[in-house]
Amino acid sequence: MKEKTLYEILEVSEKASPEVIEKAYKVLVKKYHPDLQKESDKKNAEVMMKKINEAYEVLQDAQKRMEYDNNLEEKRKEEIEKNLGNYNSENNNYNNLDINYHEQQKVELEKKLREEEIKRRIQMQENLNMEYQNAYENYLRSLGYRIRKSWTKEKIRDLFITILIIVVIFAILWIIPPTNKIIKNFYESNPILKAIIDIIIAIVTGIFKGIWEFISNLFK
Repeated sequence: MKEKTLYEILEVSEKASPEVIEKAYKVLVKKYHPDLQKESDKKNAEVMMKKINEAYEVLQDAQKRMEYDNNLEEKRKEEIEKNLGNYNSENNNYNNLDINYHEQQKVELEKKLREEEIKRRIQMQENLNMEYQNAYENYLRSLGYRIRKSWTKEKIRDLFITILIIVVIFAILWIIPPTNKIIKNFYESNPILKAIIDIIIAIVTGIFKGIWEFISNLFK
């Protein structure tokens, strides 16, 4: 808590005349005189009266008041310089934080650009390899060779996804009554298609039964 000045203790302005100081002192003496206080308030009143008397002793004397004002002015200048120093120190800290932040942003941006450059080069190399492979296969075809594509994980995955999409679409169409009727009529009116579908269903059913029996035997 900031310490009160002598003027604040006497509740007067720093420009107050000796007459105003005298009058304020008399009013405060009547207000805080220990003999006029309750028993529980006498101790605080005594402390306050001591401060009032000390303040009045300085301010009612012209020489002492001038010395006090000079010291008060010096203290305030020191306080201002101290606060200014703290402010500059905080600003320096903020500036350092800004510099560190911008440096970090720069490092992250450079890292991102390097990663994008690596991805671009990898993609370019893959495209070149694909173009070379296609050109080589076209050259072999021009010589009369037949090119057989090997099954890769990506091709198997794409085929599986395509089959899954077809099954889902077929299941949706089967659930809808109008399309269900059309599919059934088309199925019944085409013996060859019916035979192929029956074979496929039998194979799929057999596979699922075999898997189910294998799993059932594991848990017996």
